[in-house]
Order: sequence, then C-alpha cells, then structure tokens
Amino acid sequence: MEEQLNINLPGVAVDVLSEEWQTEDVVQKTPVKLYKVSKRKGGFTLYMKTPYEDVEWYFSKGLTLFHRNGNTLRIEHEDGQYWVDLPAHPKLLEFLKEFIP
Repeated sequence: MEEQLNINLPGVAVDVLSEEWQTEDVVQKTPVKLYKVSKRKGGFTLYMKTPYEDVEWYFSKGLTLFHRNGNTLRIEHEDGQYWVDLPAHPKLLEFLKEFIP
C-alpha cells in the first residue's frame, strides 16, 4: 500500500543531460514546490510544481543518494543525472527515514 505525505516545501531541482554534463553545463536549474511525497515498496516519488509544469521524480532504495548540509537536504539519483535541494524538514526526514542511510 502506498503512503503519502502532503507538504509544501520550496526547493531547487536540477536536471542534467549527459552531453551537457560531460561539459559541466547544468541544463535546468528550476525553482520547485514539493507538494507531495509517496512511498511504495522499494522507492518513493517526489511530486513538484515548477513554474511551467508539474513533475514527478521517482527514486529507488539503494539508487538514491542523500546529502545533508546544514538545513538543506539533497536527494540525488545515483547516476548524478538529477537532484533536488529541499529544506531538511523534520516531517520529510521522518517520512523518508527508511531510505536515508
């Protein structure tokens, strides 16, 4: 059964395409609002609003990197192709604790 957390957090999402990544150019650095997180067996999904569209980013247990720097939590796909920086909100940390090493 899927669990959900409704939340309203500002963040910055970065999506890097492989060609540009090789030349160290970030393709998209977009302000987002994280409005929902859902957990499923083996992973979770971040639901975010950008200025242009709603996006869903899927992460899997074991293929996701978490970096905490002060009050910021970075959730990054293992291959470095995309990540989102969010406030390290206690509700978000508690909800994702099974995925954070």
